[in-house]
Order: sequence, then C-alpha cells, then structure tokens
Amino acid sequence: MSTIKIHSSHFKAGALAALVVAATGMSHAQRLSKSAKVGASLYEIAVDHSDGAVYVASVGQQGNPGPFIYKLDAQTLAAVDSIALGEAPGFGLGINQKTRTLYTTNTRSNSVHAIDLKTGSILATITNGAESSHTREVIVDEKANKVYVSDVGDPSTIWVIDGKTNQYLYSLEGAGKTATGLAVDGDNELLYVTAMGDNEILVYNTKTREKVKSFPSGSESPINIAFDKKGDRLFVTDSKNSVLTVLKASSGELLQKVTVGENPIGVSFDAGRNRIYTANRQGQSLTVVDGSSYAVIKTLPTEGLSNTVAVHPKTGAVYVTNKQVGTRVREGQTPPAPLPNGDTVSLITP
Repeated sequence: MSTIKIHSSHFKAGALAALVVAATGMSHAQRLSKSAKVGASLYEIAVDHSDGAVYVASVGQQGNPGPFIYKLDAQTLAAVDSIALGEAPGFGLGINQKTRTLYTTNTRSNSVHAIDLKTGSILATITNGAESSHTREVIVDEKANKVYVSDVGDPSTIWVIDGKTNQYLYSLEGAGKTATGLAVDGDNELLYVTAMGDNEILVYNTKTREKVKSFPSGSESPINIAFDKKGDRLFVTDSKNSVLTVLKASSGELLQKVTVGENPIGVSFDAGRNRIYTANRQGQSLTVVDGSSYAVIKTLPTEGLSNTVAVHPKTGAVYVTNKQVGTRVREGQTPPAPLPNGDTVSLITP
C-alpha cells in the first residue's frame, strides 16, 4: 500500500504524524476482533449512537430467511432482534440519531422505509410517484430533519423526504449519470453527490434546491463519499483504481490520493480519532488511513467481500459488512467456492 503525494497544506501539517506512525510500528492500529454470520446477502450497516446497537440490511435469498434488518449487539455481534421487511428488501441504511428513525432504500421496490427504532415498526413506505426508480443511498440531515436519497439513472435525481411526516417532498434534478454516494453539511445547507458516470462531485444548496457547483472527483469511478466538517474535506472511494481521493470540500481542490485495498466501496470518517476507513470488496479487506498524514496505517483482511463500513463515534469501534460471492453462473460453469467470511459483519476494535 502507498500514498501518491499531492501538494497540500494537509500533507505538510501531517508530516510529523507520518513519522510517528512509522516509529510506533503500528502498535496502536486496530485489530479485527471478530466476525459473525448474519442473514444472507448483506448490504449496508449503520450504528445507533444512543445505545450502540448495530443495524445491518439482509436482502435474503432463495432458501434463506429474509429480507430483514438485523439488530446486533455492538460487542458480541449477536443478533438481538430483527425487523421483517416483507416484499421490499432494504439495501441502503441511514439513521436520524435525534428521532431514532432508520431509513432503508428498497431498490427492488423503488421505495424507502421509515422505521421506528424504539418499536421496530415500519412508520411509512415512501415513494416518489414515478413508475420506476432506483433508490440507492440514503443520508439524513438531522438539523433540517430532511432525508436525501440517491435515485440512480441517466440523469439521476435526489429525493428529498420530510423527516417529520416521512413523506416525499420533491427531487433535486440534474444529479448526473449514476449518482451513488451522498454526504451532507447541515450547517452550511449543502449536499455532496458522487456522479459515478461523470467522475464528478456535485454540490447542491439544500435550501434553494439549486446545484451550485461541480468539480472533478480526482478519480475514474467515484462511488461513495464521506464529509469532514472541521477539516473541510471530502473522502471519495474510487472503486476502479483502488484509490481514496481527498478533496477540499469548499473548492474541489485535490489534496491527496491514497492507494488502498482493491475495489474500495464503502468509506467512513472518524472525526474524533481522525481516521478514514475504506471497505475494499475485491481486496476482501478494510484499510485504515491516518487523517493527518494520509499514511496507510494498516489493511486488515476480512475474508469476505467487504462492502460498507460504519464507525461508532464514542467507542471508535468499526463495523464492516462482508458479502458472499455470487452463486449465479452460466450453464456448464462451476459456482465459485464460498468465502470463509461471506455474509458476515466484522468488528474492528481500537
């Protein structure tokens, strides 16, 4: 693993930190504590900050239970509860920590569920009234109590949902080709979108509903994005070139490129510890990046197709979903051998 140097003030400020990382021999790097089998065909993961519970979307498959949202114990990863989703499996997850409402993107049914985490009941199933949609990512602006959902297409749109009524309000138009990842800056009323098909980051003013700017993603296939409020930075996974790009959020300036594990999909930023995490699907790993020096602290093998990553801000615990290899093959072909940690959730402890 290596870093590709880009001239930036962040890099200069982090030079000493890089030496410290090297000198300590990574003695303080996280370790993979455990992995647990959870359901079938796992997708996204989210952490409830109030009680530390971990929620994971299981789409299910023929001969296996599902679709469910599983609630896991944060330390043991044991399933302590489940929420049945019926005919509308959830893929993406987002939590409003203030209202304790979980939102799921139901890609196959062109909808979004709003779920009360206190009772586990589905409060609403939300649609935009169109004949077809492709809901992918969901993120919550807790300050405005608005929910944003990427509707993948060419062009894509972004749904806006009222978090108080859990009703669809309108869509932000012109979200480029294949809008995938979302990040929100609630204080400045800005929404960042990865337009994967255009290799761009789009910026919307959520108050005026206007697209105010766009800039290159610094990569060929930007799929997901995380926002650093204090540092005015965006972290973007480039799934094609196995790179994490770091951009200045206010200007789009490319600050750094970091080589991570193969085919990074999910990305998460721990602001309290200044660490960036990428879930690398084909690399079957999680990469830990120092947020000051951009040095790769460690890449941890997961032995599953690592898909998404979430961090508990209080404990620093990191949770990763690992998908199983697909079983569909052409006639006459032999299905691939299952991965040891396919369809698992992994816990990485500080």
